[in-house]
Amino acid sequence: MTDNFASIHQLLRDHLEQYEQSRKGVSADPHQQLLAALEHPYMTLPNHDEFLQALRQELTADECRAWFAYPDFSYRADALRPEEAAGNADADLKSSFAALSDSLIRKGFLTPMPKKDGSTGYLRTYMLYLCFNAVETNTGSPLNKALQDFWLYIADVDGSKLRTMAPEHRVLPNPVSLTGKRTDGRIVMNVEIPDTREVIPTDLCEEMLHRCTPIAVINCVCRQTMENRGDRACDYPIKDVCFLFNEAAYEAIRGGWAKELTIEQARKQLEELREQGLVQVISNLQHPLSLCNCCSCCCICLRTMARNEDTLAVASRFSVQVVNPDQCIGCGSCAAVCQMGAVSFSDAGVTIRPDRCIGCGQCVCRCPKSVLKMKEVPDAQGPDRYCVDRIFL
Repeated sequence: MTDNFASIHQLLRDHLEQYEQSRKGVSADPHQQLLAALEHPYMTLPNHDEFLQALRQELTADECRAWFAYPDFSYRADALRPEEAAGNADADLKSSFAALSDSLIRKGFLTPMPKKDGSTGYLRTYMLYLCFNAVETNTGSPLNKALQDFWLYIADVDGSKLRTMAPEHRVLPNPVSLTGKRTDGRIVMNVEIPDTREVIPTDLCEEMLHRCTPIAVINCVCRQTMENRGDRACDYPIKDVCFLFNEAAYEAIRGGWAKELTIEQARKQLEELREQGLVQVISNLQHPLSLCNCCSCCCICLRTMARNEDTLAVASRFSVQVVNPDQCIGCGSCAAVCQMGAVSFSDAGVTIRPDRCIGCGQCVCRCPKSVLKMKEVPDAQGPDRYCVDRIFL
Protein backbone atom coordinates (compact mmCIF):
# COMPACT_ATOMS: atom_id res chain seq x y z
CA MET A 1 0.00 0.00 0.00
CA THR A 2 2.82 2.42 0.89
CA ASP A 3 4.51 1.67 -2.43
CA ASN A 4 1.26 2.41 -4.28
CA PHE A 5 0.87 5.78 -2.58
CA ALA A 6 4.49 6.65 -3.30
CA SER A 7 3.98 5.78 -6.97
CA ILE A 8 0.80 7.90 -7.18
CA HIS A 9 2.52 10.84 -5.49
CA GLN A 10 5.44 10.61 -7.90
CA LEU A 11 3.07 10.59 -10.89
CA LEU A 12 1.35 13.68 -9.54
CA ARG A 13 4.66 15.44 -8.95
CA ASP A 14 5.80 14.56 -12.48
CA HIS A 15 2.54 15.83 -13.98
CA LEU A 16 2.71 19.07 -11.98
CA GLU A 17 6.28 19.64 -13.13
CA GLN A 18 5.26 18.98 -16.73
CA TYR A 19 2.39 21.43 -16.36
CA GLU A 20 4.59 24.17 -14.88
CA GLN A 21 7.16 23.68 -17.61
CA SER A 22 4.43 23.89 -20.28
CA ARG A 23 3.12 27.13 -18.78
CA LYS A 24 6.60 28.61 -19.06
CA GLY A 25 7.08 27.31 -22.57
CA VAL A 26 10.14 25.22 -21.69
CA SER A 27 10.85 22.97 -24.67
CA ALA A 28 13.23 22.78 -27.59
CA ASP A 29 10.28 22.34 -29.96
CA PRO A 30 7.76 25.24 -29.96
CA HIS A 31 4.99 23.01 -31.37
CA GLN A 32 5.61 20.40 -28.68
CA GLN A 33 5.51 23.01 -25.93
CA LEU A 34 2.26 24.53 -27.24
CA LEU A 35 0.63 21.12 -27.41
CA ALA A 36 1.82 20.31 -23.88
CA ALA A 37 0.12 23.48 -22.63
CA LEU A 38 -3.15 22.62 -24.40
CA GLU A 39 -3.29 19.05 -23.21
CA HIS A 40 -2.13 19.44 -19.61
CA PRO A 41 -5.65 19.17 -18.10
CA TYR A 42 -6.14 15.86 -19.94
CA MET A 43 -2.77 14.20 -19.40
CA THR A 44 -1.62 13.07 -22.87
CA LEU A 45 -4.25 13.42 -25.59
CA PRO A 46 -5.32 10.10 -27.13
CA ASN A 47 -4.50 11.47 -30.61
CA HIS A 48 -1.37 13.34 -29.51
CA ASP A 49 0.62 12.59 -32.66
CA GLU A 50 -2.25 13.65 -34.93
CA PHE A 51 -2.49 16.93 -33.01
CA LEU A 52 1.22 17.58 -33.23
CA GLN A 53 1.34 17.08 -36.98
CA ALA A 54 -1.73 19.27 -37.42
CA LEU A 55 -0.20 22.05 -35.32
CA ARG A 56 2.94 21.95 -37.45
CA GLN A 57 0.76 22.58 -40.50
CA GLU A 58 -1.41 25.23 -38.84
CA LEU A 59 1.16 27.36 -36.99
CA THR A 60 4.72 28.44 -37.62
CA ALA A 61 7.35 27.97 -34.93
CA ASP A 62 7.44 31.75 -34.40
CA GLU A 63 3.65 31.84 -33.93
CA CYS A 64 3.97 29.16 -31.25
CA ARG A 65 6.67 31.17 -29.50
CA ALA A 66 4.60 34.35 -29.71
CA TRP A 67 1.60 32.52 -28.20
CA PHE A 68 3.53 32.08 -24.94
CA ALA A 69 3.95 35.86 -24.60
CA TYR A 70 0.26 36.01 -23.65
CA PRO A 71 -1.15 34.90 -20.25
CA ASP A 72 -2.62 31.43 -19.79
CA PHE A 73 -6.40 31.53 -19.87
CA SER A 74 -8.41 32.06 -16.70
CA TYR A 75 -11.45 34.21 -15.97
CA ARG A 76 -9.36 36.23 -13.52
CA ALA A 77 -6.28 36.69 -15.71
CA ASP A 78 -5.26 40.13 -16.94
CA ALA A 79 -5.54 40.01 -20.72
CA LEU A 80 -2.86 41.78 -22.73
CA ARG A 81 -3.04 43.86 -25.88
CA PRO A 82 -0.47 42.83 -28.52
CA GLU A 83 1.69 45.85 -27.77
CA GLU A 84 1.72 44.86 -24.07
CA ALA A 85 2.42 41.18 -24.75
CA ALA A 86 5.33 42.12 -27.00
CA GLY A 87 7.34 42.90 -23.89
CA ASN A 88 7.21 39.20 -22.96
CA ALA A 89 8.35 37.98 -26.37
CA ASP A 90 11.84 36.82 -27.31
CA ALA A 91 13.99 39.61 -28.70
CA ASP A 92 14.07 38.17 -32.22
CA LEU A 93 10.24 38.22 -32.39
CA LYS A 94 9.62 41.82 -31.40
CA SER A 95 9.76 43.32 -34.89
CA SER A 96 7.21 40.82 -36.23
CA PHE A 97 5.17 40.38 -33.04
CA ALA A 98 2.15 42.42 -34.19
CA ALA A 99 1.83 40.36 -37.37
CA LEU A 100 2.28 37.11 -35.43
CA SER A 101 -0.44 38.17 -32.98
CA ASP A 102 -2.83 39.04 -35.81
CA SER A 103 -2.30 35.59 -37.29
CA LEU A 104 -2.91 33.86 -33.93
CA ILE A 105 -6.12 35.86 -33.43
CA ARG A 106 -7.32 35.00 -36.93
CA LYS A 107 -6.61 31.31 -36.38
CA GLY A 108 -8.43 31.26 -33.02
CA PHE A 109 -5.41 30.70 -30.78
CA LEU A 110 -5.89 33.91 -28.83
CA THR A 111 -9.14 34.56 -26.94
CA PRO A 112 -10.40 38.15 -26.70
CA MET A 113 -11.15 39.37 -23.17
CA PRO A 114 -12.20 42.87 -22.06
CA LYS A 115 -9.74 44.90 -20.01
CA LYS A 116 -10.63 47.24 -17.18
CA ASP A 117 -10.01 50.27 -19.38
CA GLY A 118 -12.57 49.03 -21.91
CA SER A 119 -10.06 47.92 -24.52
CA THR A 120 -9.70 44.33 -25.73
CA GLY A 121 -6.84 42.17 -24.59
CA TYR A 122 -6.03 38.54 -25.33
CA LEU A 123 -5.34 35.30 -23.47
CA ARG A 124 -4.00 32.01 -24.74
CA THR A 125 -6.85 29.88 -26.08
CA TYR A 126 -7.63 26.64 -24.24
CA MET A 127 -8.71 23.24 -25.57
CA LEU A 128 -12.49 23.48 -25.21
CA TYR A 129 -12.57 26.86 -26.98
CA LEU A 130 -10.63 25.34 -29.89
CA CYS A 131 -13.04 22.38 -29.98
CA PHE A 132 -16.05 24.71 -30.15
CA ASN A 133 -14.49 26.63 -33.03
CA ALA A 134 -13.63 23.43 -34.88
CA VAL A 135 -17.18 22.09 -34.63
CA GLU A 136 -18.77 25.37 -35.68
CA THR A 137 -16.46 26.06 -38.63
CA ASN A 138 -15.91 22.42 -39.73
CA THR A 139 -13.29 23.44 -42.30
CA GLY A 140 -11.84 19.96 -42.72
CA SER A 141 -8.28 21.18 -42.04
CA PRO A 142 -5.92 18.73 -40.28
CA LEU A 143 -6.22 20.68 -37.01
CA ASN A 144 -9.99 20.95 -37.33
CA LYS A 145 -10.16 17.18 -37.83
CA ALA A 146 -7.80 16.52 -34.89
CA LEU A 147 -9.97 18.60 -32.56
CA GLN A 148 -13.18 16.83 -33.59
CA ASP A 149 -11.42 13.45 -33.43
CA PHE A 150 -10.43 14.23 -29.83
CA TRP A 151 -14.04 15.05 -28.93
CA LEU A 152 -15.39 11.93 -30.61
CA TYR A 153 -12.69 9.70 -29.11
CA ILE A 154 -13.79 10.73 -25.62
CA ALA A 155 -17.46 10.24 -26.55
CA ASP A 156 -16.98 6.96 -28.42
CA VAL A 157 -14.09 5.16 -26.77
CA ASP A 158 -12.59 6.30 -23.53
CA GLY A 159 -13.58 9.26 -21.38
CA SER A 160 -11.14 8.13 -18.70
CA LYS A 161 -8.42 9.92 -20.66
CA LEU A 162 -9.73 13.15 -19.15
CA ARG A 163 -8.67 14.55 -15.81
CA THR A 164 -9.45 12.31 -12.85
CA MET A 165 -9.25 14.75 -9.91
CA ALA A 166 -13.07 15.12 -9.77
CA PRO A 167 -15.98 14.83 -12.21
CA GLU A 168 -16.55 18.09 -14.08
CA HIS A 169 -20.31 17.68 -14.56
CA ARG A 170 -23.33 16.12 -12.83
CA VAL A 171 -26.90 15.29 -13.77
CA LEU A 172 -29.47 17.86 -12.65
CA PRO A 173 -32.83 16.26 -11.72
CA ASN A 174 -35.99 17.39 -13.44
CA PRO A 175 -37.35 19.76 -10.77
CA VAL A 176 -40.90 18.46 -11.27
CA SER A 177 -39.76 15.05 -9.96
CA LEU A 178 -38.58 16.70 -6.73
CA THR A 179 -41.23 19.34 -6.12
CA GLY A 180 -44.31 18.38 -8.15
CA LYS A 181 -44.35 21.92 -9.56
CA ARG A 182 -43.64 23.19 -13.03
CA THR A 183 -41.71 26.41 -13.40
CA ASP A 184 -44.95 28.17 -14.35
CA GLY A 185 -46.37 27.24 -10.93
CA ARG A 186 -48.73 24.48 -12.11
CA ILE A 187 -48.96 21.40 -9.88
CA VAL A 188 -48.28 17.96 -11.42
CA MET A 189 -50.63 15.63 -9.55
CA ASN A 190 -49.09 12.29 -10.55
CA VAL A 191 -45.67 12.78 -8.92
CA GLU A 192 -44.62 11.17 -5.64
CA ILE A 193 -42.61 13.91 -3.90
CA PRO A 194 -39.45 13.04 -1.95
CA ASP A 195 -38.96 14.16 1.63
CA THR A 196 -38.31 17.90 1.29
CA ARG A 197 -35.33 17.56 3.63
CA GLU A 198 -33.59 15.55 0.92
CA VAL A 199 -33.72 18.40 -1.61
CA ILE A 200 -31.07 21.11 -1.45
CA PRO A 201 -30.84 24.32 -3.55
CA THR A 202 -28.18 22.91 -5.87
CA ASP A 203 -30.63 20.15 -6.90
CA LEU A 204 -33.01 22.74 -8.36
CA CYS A 205 -32.37 24.62 -11.59
CA GLU A 206 -34.71 27.42 -10.56
CA GLU A 207 -32.70 28.12 -7.41
CA MET A 208 -29.42 28.27 -9.33
CA LEU A 209 -30.69 30.51 -12.12
CA HIS A 210 -31.38 33.27 -9.61
CA ARG A 211 -27.74 33.18 -8.52
CA CYS A 212 -26.34 33.34 -12.07
CA THR A 213 -25.58 36.50 -13.98
CA PRO A 214 -25.30 36.81 -16.85
CA ILE A 215 -26.92 33.82 -18.59
CA ALA A 216 -26.10 32.91 -22.19
CA VAL A 217 -26.95 30.13 -24.64
CA ILE A 218 -24.91 28.51 -27.43
CA ASN A 219 -25.31 25.61 -29.86
CA CYS A 220 -24.75 21.98 -28.84
CA VAL A 221 -21.20 21.03 -29.74
CA CYS A 222 -21.92 17.29 -29.29
CA ARG A 223 -24.83 17.06 -31.71
CA GLN A 224 -23.07 19.38 -34.16
CA THR A 225 -19.98 17.15 -34.08
CA MET A 226 -22.08 14.08 -34.85
CA GLU A 227 -23.86 16.02 -37.58
CA ASN A 228 -20.50 17.01 -39.09
CA ARG A 229 -19.45 13.36 -39.13
CA GLY A 230 -22.77 12.24 -40.63
CA ASP A 231 -23.55 9.95 -37.69
CA ARG A 232 -26.30 11.84 -35.85
CA ALA A 233 -29.16 9.46 -35.06
CA CYS A 234 -31.57 11.89 -33.37
CA ASP A 235 -33.56 14.98 -34.25
CA TYR A 236 -33.03 16.84 -30.98
CA PRO A 237 -32.16 20.49 -31.53
CA ILE A 238 -28.63 21.79 -32.08
CA LYS A 239 -29.31 25.50 -31.93
CA ASP A 240 -29.47 27.35 -28.58
CA VAL A 241 -29.44 24.37 -26.23
CA CYS A 242 -26.28 24.71 -24.10
CA PHE A 243 -26.29 27.34 -21.37
CA LEU A 244 -23.42 29.30 -19.88
CA PHE A 245 -23.46 31.16 -16.57
CA ASN A 246 -21.48 33.79 -14.72
CA GLU A 247 -17.87 34.22 -15.94
CA ALA A 248 -18.32 31.72 -18.77
CA ALA A 249 -21.38 33.56 -20.06
CA TYR A 250 -19.65 36.91 -19.79
CA GLU A 251 -16.70 35.66 -21.85
CA ALA A 252 -18.94 34.12 -24.51
CA ILE A 253 -21.21 37.16 -24.83
CA ARG A 254 -18.30 39.58 -25.12
CA GLY A 255 -16.63 37.24 -27.62
CA GLY A 256 -19.75 37.33 -29.80
CA TRP A 257 -20.44 33.58 -29.89
CA ALA A 258 -23.31 33.38 -27.37
CA LYS A 259 -26.74 34.97 -26.96
CA GLU A 260 -27.64 36.57 -23.64
CA LEU A 261 -30.92 35.54 -21.98
CA THR A 262 -33.00 36.90 -19.13
CA ILE A 263 -33.84 34.56 -16.26
CA GLU A 264 -37.39 34.21 -17.57
CA GLN A 265 -36.19 33.37 -21.08
CA ALA A 266 -33.72 30.81 -19.72
CA ARG A 267 -36.32 29.22 -17.45
CA LYS A 268 -38.84 28.86 -20.28
CA GLN A 269 -36.27 27.44 -22.69
CA LEU A 270 -34.91 24.97 -20.14
CA GLU A 271 -38.41 23.67 -19.43
CA GLU A 272 -39.12 23.24 -23.15
CA LEU A 273 -35.90 21.23 -23.55
CA ARG A 274 -36.77 19.04 -20.55
CA GLU A 275 -40.20 18.41 -22.08
CA GLN A 276 -38.46 17.01 -25.15
CA GLY A 277 -36.88 14.35 -22.93
CA LEU A 278 -33.36 15.78 -22.78
CA VAL A 279 -31.28 15.27 -19.65
CA GLN A 280 -29.81 18.39 -18.10
CA VAL A 281 -26.18 18.06 -17.06
CA ILE A 282 -24.64 20.95 -15.14
CA SER A 283 -21.08 21.79 -14.17
CA ASN A 284 -20.26 20.23 -10.82
CA LEU A 285 -20.11 23.47 -8.86
CA GLN A 286 -22.20 25.29 -6.31
CA HIS A 287 -21.89 28.29 -8.63
CA PRO A 288 -22.14 26.57 -12.04
CA LEU A 289 -20.56 27.67 -15.30
CA SER A 290 -22.49 25.58 -17.82
CA LEU A 291 -25.59 23.44 -18.33
CA CYS A 292 -26.10 21.11 -21.30
CA ASN A 293 -29.28 19.41 -22.52
CA CYS A 294 -28.07 15.95 -23.39
CA CYS A 295 -29.16 12.91 -25.38
CA SER A 296 -27.47 9.54 -25.04
CA CYS A 297 -26.92 9.14 -28.78
CA CYS A 298 -24.76 12.24 -29.21
CA CYS A 299 -23.74 13.85 -25.98
CA ILE A 300 -20.38 13.22 -24.43
CA CYS A 301 -21.53 13.21 -20.77
CA LEU A 302 -24.27 10.59 -21.16
CA ARG A 303 -22.20 8.45 -23.49
CA THR A 304 -19.34 8.22 -21.02
CA MET A 305 -21.77 7.53 -18.15
CA ALA A 306 -23.32 4.70 -20.18
CA ARG A 307 -19.87 3.07 -20.09
CA ASN A 308 -19.86 3.44 -16.28
CA GLU A 309 -17.12 6.06 -16.43
CA ASP A 310 -17.24 8.72 -13.74
CA THR A 311 -14.36 10.92 -14.86
CA LEU A 312 -16.40 13.41 -16.85
CA ALA A 313 -19.88 13.33 -15.30
CA VAL A 314 -21.76 11.68 -12.44
CA ALA A 315 -25.38 10.94 -11.62
CA SER A 316 -27.54 13.26 -9.54
CA ARG A 317 -27.92 12.78 -5.80
CA PHE A 318 -31.12 10.82 -6.45
CA SER A 319 -32.19 7.52 -7.94
CA VAL A 320 -35.60 6.30 -9.08
CA GLN A 321 -37.48 3.68 -7.07
CA VAL A 322 -40.67 1.76 -7.78
CA VAL A 323 -42.98 2.69 -4.89
CA ASN A 324 -46.45 1.75 -6.17
CA PRO A 325 -45.92 -1.30 -8.45
CA ASP A 326 -49.58 -2.37 -8.32
CA GLN A 327 -50.61 0.89 -9.99
CA CYS A 328 -48.45 0.37 -13.10
CA ILE A 329 -50.56 0.14 -16.26
CA GLY A 330 -47.65 -0.74 -18.55
CA CYS A 331 -48.05 2.36 -20.73
CA GLY A 332 -44.30 2.55 -21.40
CA SER A 333 -44.08 6.35 -21.01
CA CYS A 334 -41.23 6.01 -18.51
CA ALA A 335 -39.18 3.70 -20.73
CA ALA A 336 -39.75 5.87 -23.79
CA VAL A 337 -38.24 8.95 -22.15
CA CYS A 338 -35.27 7.23 -20.44
CA GLN A 339 -32.05 8.18 -22.23
CA MET A 340 -30.04 5.49 -20.43
CA GLY A 341 -32.17 2.38 -20.97
CA ALA A 342 -32.67 2.02 -17.23
CA VAL A 343 -36.40 1.19 -17.39
CA SER A 344 -37.76 -2.19 -18.44
CA PHE A 345 -41.01 -4.18 -18.20
CA SER A 346 -41.85 -7.80 -17.54
CA ASP A 347 -44.77 -9.81 -16.17
CA ALA A 348 -43.64 -8.64 -12.74
CA GLY A 349 -44.11 -5.01 -13.76
CA VAL A 350 -41.73 -2.10 -14.20
CA THR A 351 -38.08 -2.41 -13.15
CA ILE A 352 -35.41 0.27 -12.72
CA ARG A 353 -31.82 -0.81 -13.27
CA PRO A 354 -29.78 0.95 -10.55
CA ASP A 355 -26.56 0.49 -12.53
CA ARG A 356 -27.99 2.58 -15.37
CA CYS A 357 -30.24 5.08 -13.57
CA ILE A 358 -28.63 8.53 -13.40
CA GLY A 359 -31.34 10.19 -11.33
CA CYS A 360 -32.61 12.65 -13.94
CA GLY A 361 -36.24 12.08 -12.91
CA GLN A 362 -37.65 12.22 -16.43
CA CYS A 363 -39.42 8.88 -16.03
CA VAL A 364 -40.97 10.00 -12.73
CA CYS A 365 -42.51 13.04 -14.42
CA ARG A 366 -44.01 10.96 -17.26
CA CYS A 367 -45.61 8.25 -15.12
CA PRO A 368 -49.41 8.82 -15.04
CA LYS A 369 -50.00 6.63 -11.96
CA SER A 370 -47.34 7.71 -9.40
CA VAL A 371 -45.57 4.37 -9.67
CA LEU A 372 -42.10 5.92 -9.45
CA LYS A 373 -40.43 8.23 -6.94
CA MET A 374 -37.09 10.00 -6.57
CA LYS A 375 -35.13 8.95 -3.50
CA GLU A 376 -31.87 10.41 -2.25
CA VAL A 377 -28.91 8.10 -2.70
CA PRO A 378 -27.39 7.26 0.70
CA ASP A 379 -24.27 9.33 1.40
CA ALA A 380 -24.79 11.26 -1.84
CA GLN A 381 -22.51 14.26 -2.24
CA GLY A 382 -23.50 17.65 -3.56
CA PRO A 383 -21.30 19.89 -5.73
CA ASP A 384 -17.76 19.51 -4.43
CA ARG A 385 -16.08 22.59 -5.88
CA TYR A 386 -16.60 26.29 -5.49
CA CYS A 387 -14.44 27.86 -8.17
CA VAL A 388 -12.70 26.94 -11.42
CA ASP A 389 -10.96 29.26 -13.85
CA ARG A 390 -12.41 27.93 -17.10
CA ILE A 391 -14.84 25.39 -18.52
CA PHE A 392 -13.27 21.97 -19.06
CA LEU A 393 -14.63 18.92 -20.86
